[in-house]
Amino acid sequence: MAARDLRQRFEELTVLADITSAMLSPLSLSQVLEVALRETSRALGAPFGSITLLTADKTRLEFAAVHGLSADYGEKFRQAGLLPADDTSPSGRAVATGKPYWVKDILRNPLCASWRHISQSEGVRALISVPLFVGGEAVGTLNQYMAEPHRFAAREVRLLQVVAQQVSLAIERARLYDQLKQQHEAALAASEHKSRFLATMAHELRSPMTAVVGFANLLEEQIPGSLNTEQMRQVHMISASARHITAVLNDALDVARIEAGKLEFLIEKVDAGAVIHEVADMMAPLARAKRLALDVSATAEPLMVRCDRQRSKQILVNLVSNAIKFTPRGHIQMSGSRDDAVPQHARIAVSDTGIGLRPEQVPLLFQEFQQLPTPYQELGTGLGLAISRKLARLMGGDIEVESDFGRGSTFTLTLETG
Repeated sequence: MAARDLRQRFEELTVLADITSAMLSPLSLSQVLEVALRETSRALGAPFGSITLLTADKTRLEFAAVHGLSADYGEKFRQAGLLPADDTSPSGRAVATGKPYWVKDILRNPLCASWRHISQSEGVRALISVPLFVGGEAVGTLNQYMAEPHRFAAREVRLLQVVAQQVSLAIERARLYDQLKQQHEAALAASEHKSRFLATMAHELRSPMTAVVGFANLLEEQIPGSLNTEQMRQVHMISASARHITAVLNDALDVARIEAGKLEFLIEKVDAGAVIHEVADMMAPLARAKRLALDVSATAEPLMVRCDRQRSKQILVNLVSNAIKFTPRGHIQMSGSRDDAVPQHARIAVSDTGIGLRPEQVPLLFQEFQQLPTPYQELGTGLGLAISRKLARLMGGDIEVESDFGRGSTFTLTLETG
C-alpha cells in the first residue's frame, strides 16, 4: 500500500475513532454532531460543513449543526422557508433518493438557485449531501462544502458515507435514549422496567464499543502506520479503557437478564474436574504475570455435577481473577471434591494467600455495586461476585466464603452432583 493511501486510511480511522469516542462520552447529540462535522471537515480539507434533519412532519429539512459557517446560517434558511424535503434542493434530493448528491459549482446548478445567495455570502461554492438513515429511512443529510468549485472523488464520497453511518447511529441512539428515558421515568417504581432499561442500554452501547475496540487494535498493531512511544502509550490506554467498559456492559447486561428472568441455562452433567482445568489453563498467564503459582487439585475419578458449563466457567473465572487481583505474593489453589456433609453436593474451591477480609466485610461481598476498600486500585463495577452468586443459585448451588484477614481467602462454589 502506498504511503499516501496509508495516510488516507489512517486519517479515516482517526476520524471514525474520534466520532465513536464522542458517541461513548457524556456529550449531547448536538455536541456529537459538532465533533463529527469538525473531524470530517478536517479529514476532507473542507472549510464548512452541516447536518440537516427532517422536521417532525417530514416536509422540510432544518440545520441541526454547522461547522465553519455563521451561527445564524440555518436560521436564514428557516426564515426563508427553504430546504423542502423533496428533490428541489441537493439535500432534499439526497433524502428523496437515498443517495449522495454533489454540486461542483452552486453558481451553475439550478437546484441551488433559491438559496445560493446565502451560501455565497459564506464563501461556499461546492457541496455534497450524503443521506442519514435511521431504521432504513432517510432522516437527514451530512453536508460538506468547499470554497472553490470541486469535483468530489470516490474516496471522499466513501469516507462521508462511512461517517454518515456513525452519525446515523448517534442519532438513532439519541432517539432511543430519549424514549428509554421516558420509559425509565415511568418505571422507577417497577423493578421489571428498570431491568429492561438497563439491558437495552447495555446492548445498544456494546455495538459502538466493538468499533472502539476494533480501531484500537488496528492502531496497536500499527496497521495504518507506525506510532511513536507516546502515541502507543495513549493507544494502550484507549484499548484498556475500552475493554473495561465492555466488561462493565457485559456485567450490567447479565444483571438485567437475571432480574428479568430472561437468562437461559443449559443444565447438563459436567465433569467439574475438566472445568477446573480449563479455567486454570485460561487464567495461568494472568497469574504468571504477577509471579503467582496457580495449582489444581481434584479427585482422580470424574466429579460429575449438574450445571450450565459456560456459566460455571464464568463463575470460576471471576473467583480466580479476584484471587489474582488481591494476592500480592504466594499462590492460588483450585480444588474439586465431594461434600462430605452433603453428599449430593460437590465443592469447587478457589483459595489464595492474599490480603483477606475483615469479618465485617464478608456480608458486603455479594451486594451489587459494592466495592470494598483495599490497598489496590482495581477497576471494576462491584457486580462480579453478586452475579456469580446469583448464577450459582439459579443452577441450584451457592457460593460460600471463608477469610482470614492478612492471610488469604477461600471462595467455594457448591453445585449439585450429577
